[in-house]
Amino acid sequence: MTVPPSTAQDATTWLERTFDAHWPEVHRYIARRLSSDVADDLAAEVFLVAVRGGYDPSRGEVRPWLYGIATNLVAKHRRAEVRRWKALGRTAEPRERRATRRRRSRASRQGR
Repeated sequence: MTVPPSTAQDATTWLERTFDAHWPEVHRYIARRLSSDVADDLAAEVFLVAVRGGYDPSRGEVRPWLYGIATNLVAKHRRAEVRRWKALGRTAEPRERRATRRRRSRASRQGR
């Protein structure tokens, strides 16, 4: 798995072998941190990022590299999820509380 592909055919073969060897464990890793449904998409994205990023065997084995990509994608997913929940919370906020908060904000900007 650590031999870099030299041709397009080699790259395809290398990706197929890497995918077959590591897909189940990458999927389980993500599913333990998020959910199985999300893991399907993110595990696929791990290999997409891996193909685009290029693997340099001088930096080590492929497995830790894939786990690093997975870890970054899990963190990115969590940040996006927090932003979505915060946005949803703002839209679901009662009208009176929103108006009060705006008045207070305006008053503090005017120095009252």
